[in-house]
Amino acid sequence: MARFNAIALLAVVSGTSLIHRASAAYSLADSYTAKNWFDSFVFFDEKDPTNGFVQYKDLKSAAQSGLIAIDGSGDQAAVYMGVDHTTKDPAGRASLRISSKKSYNHGLFIFDIEHNPGGICGTWPAAWLLSNSGKWPVGGEIDIFEGANDQSDNKMTLHTTSGCQIQPTGFSGKIDTPNCDVNAQGQGKNMGCGILHPMTQGQSFGQGMNAIGGGVYATMWTGQDISIYHFPRSFVPSDIATGQPKPSTWGMPVAKFAGGCNIDEHFQNLNIIFNTAFCGDWAGEAWNSSTTCQAKAPTCQAYVQNNPDAFKEAYWMIRSVKVYQEGQAMLLRRSKVGDWFHKAWDGVKKGISCATNRKNCY
Repeated sequence: MARFNAIALLAVVSGTSLIHRASAAYSLADSYTAKNWFDSFVFFDEKDPTNGFVQYKDLKSAAQSGLIAIDGSGDQAAVYMGVDHTTKDPAGRASLRISSKKSYNHGLFIFDIEHNPGGICGTWPAAWLLSNSGKWPVGGEIDIFEGANDQSDNKMTLHTTSGCQIQPTGFSGKIDTPNCDVNAQGQGKNMGCGILHPMTQGQSFGQGMNAIGGGVYATMWTGQDISIYHFPRSFVPSDIATGQPKPSTWGMPVAKFAGGCNIDEHFQNLNIIFNTAFCGDWAGEAWNSSTTCQAKAPTCQAYVQNNPDAFKEAYWMIRSVKVYQEGQAMLLRRSKVGDWFHKAWDGVKKGISCATNRKNCY
């Protein structure tokens, strides 16, 4: 009888919608700011995997040589991460590559970038997510913000093993390459699936973006797709500024990777990475594709080595990186009927306890 009453009462509650599931919302999981930045990232100081003309420095060396700093104070403080712009080192230009200590599976990643190192001949900066699950590209790579040499607009790319392609719908950018497999036939080696930013004013990357005070890149990674949104500084949504992001109100993303790809199969355990490389597999190989860069020196390495002053502006200024996770809450509407339900439910629980053990009836 007690069991019947409990089920009946739950049916009544369900029928009158006393209990309802709140719409999905994002809650803050991690906040990386000037207060905790250098404690939250690991400084990579090994040989550049992309064959760049660069020497990545550890935390101590970076601090001693002025490659890192905190700009401003309090809530307005930002993280400075620069490169050497005073010496001519034949072994490569000193720079940084950092990786978050924490890895992620799904989430909303909001990068607030005040200044970036892009748009300068010889540079190859990137803000990205990389798997720690195995030999690249096992576990996947998501390039949120990336470019080489005098590129003026951002390129967003996924790198995977075989079996992942994207469809040309649901975003405002332009597909450069559709197959995310780094060994895909008909695409350059390691290209992956790339989407070019739709902006034509040069405000999504490099010096054009810096001129307007930077902006925000937001990446929403779910089991269904990976979407990237870009907001120039003057157009950052108020819900991002208040820490209550609502992607459903942001309109069309600049990039959306979906279609013929099992996202959860190809992307696991990703760390957040920022780095500034020089030359290498992209900027070096593409040197002669830019008439502006080619006119400066015969090779990328020659230019980067012999022109330190050119890289004074090749720095990151990061206001914050915030990671949100999606969740749902079960809510009970409070009303006279709701109060009645709570009292009645207490009675039902007591009845169940009594039926189970007669000692509980007194």
